[in-house]
Amino acid sequence: MTKSKSVNARQYNKEQEAIYLEIANDYLKDNFNLIKSQVYTDLYQIVQSSALAECINSIIRPYLNNSKNQVTQEMLNLIMFYHNHRRYKAGKRKGKTPMEIFTGEPQEKDWTELLFDVVKEKNPSFFAPSG
Repeated sequence: MTKSKSVNARQYNKEQEAIYLEIANDYLKDNFNLIKSQVYTDLYQIVQSSALAECINSIIRPYLNNSKNQVTQEMLNLIMFYHNHRRYKAGKRKGKTPMEIFTGEPQEKDWTELLFDVVKEKNPSFFAPSG
């Protein structure tokens, strides 16, 4: 349970993992590494829908709090754009964006630059000097 927020729980779970891996190694012998690899690969493929919902809630919550729960579709679109184009700062996806993972193509620009590009495309006069 590496996602546990408690340091003690994480340590306990690491110790338990080591114990069970040792038991599995004794039992599986020559097949241990192959089966261990397959099990971990399968576990990483599991999508935790509650974790996904919590992730979205954690992104949206500050905006909901500041806007008295009156969020427009435009604001939701901006949050979605940010979420899809920002780089992960930690974990196995560190340095990648959700769009890079989804499309397999590298994202050359920061999400703010991409946002400016979209705004310029939709409304060329937005950045024009007033006067």
